[in-house]
Amino acid sequence: MRVRVAALALSVATGVGALASVLAPASGAARATGAERPVAPAVPRLAAVRVAAHRGYDRIVFEFAGSLPAVHSVVPVARVTADPSGRPLALGGRAFLRVVFRQATAHTAAGARTYAGALPGSVDLPVVRSVVQAGDFENVLSFGVGLWEHTSTHVFVLAAPPRLVVDVRTPAGAPTRLTELDAGRLVYMTRGERTTVALRTCTSCGYSWRVARAPADTVARIVSTSVVPLPHAPGVVGAPYESRWVIRAVGDGRTALELDETPPQRGAAPVARYVLRFDVAR
Repeated sequence: MRVRVAALALSVATGVGALASVLAPASGAARATGAERPVAPAVPRLAAVRVAAHRGYDRIVFEFAGSLPAVHSVVPVARVTADPSGRPLALGGRAFLRVVFRQATAHTAAGARTYAGALPGSVDLPVVRSVVQAGDFENVLSFGVGLWEHTSTHVFVLAAPPRLVVDVRTPAGAPTRLTELDAGRLVYMTRGERTTVALRTCTSCGYSWRVARAPADTVARIVSTSVVPLPHAPGVVGAPYESRWVIRAVGDGRTALELDETPPQRGAAPVARYVLRFDVAR
């Protein structure tokens, strides 16, 4: 499998997070010259966030200036909310992590950010979908991580510079089933692997999914198509159906599948579009 790296890095902003200075120890030379030495900020400041794919895992690195916050946590949650508003964050995916640092900040006393650029709100990695800041309030700094799949994590710290590292395990092989939650995903596959795209629609109401653009047949091919009735949900108008396409990876390269959901009215514009991208390698 190729190692795929998302070139997403946030570096310390120029001139931001300058270290405070205090008088040097009371040595004779220091007293005579007034020499000073820099010290780390009283509250650790976020310096960078980096995200990359490695063989077997996706890695998220939170780097700080000064020291690593003494209290930090990485917890799987049903959803991530913003601090202090409590509003849900739009992360996408089907699994989420909440990362919290206490006695930490991502801004200076003047309100300027301590890192440059934007956080990796959307990335093309096998598991990690996005990293979004959830809060930076009263020295509590938090982030939400959106994942394409439920998987295990390994959390550890590194020094010089101080970093918290979150490794998210990459499942072996391509996902066997892709649904509405995977819209926009870049799916990594190896030659010969298969995956099924399954999208719900109300076929009995006249709606249906159509292939707007098929993948390049030198990279990935649609090998079967079907429409399957699903159990009827009480209180729901119309019988639910699921349209399914089985995709087989055949050759190296990247390609895309585009599907349109069309309404029953003749000539009407699609009501929804669904796009998947595929990266196939040996």
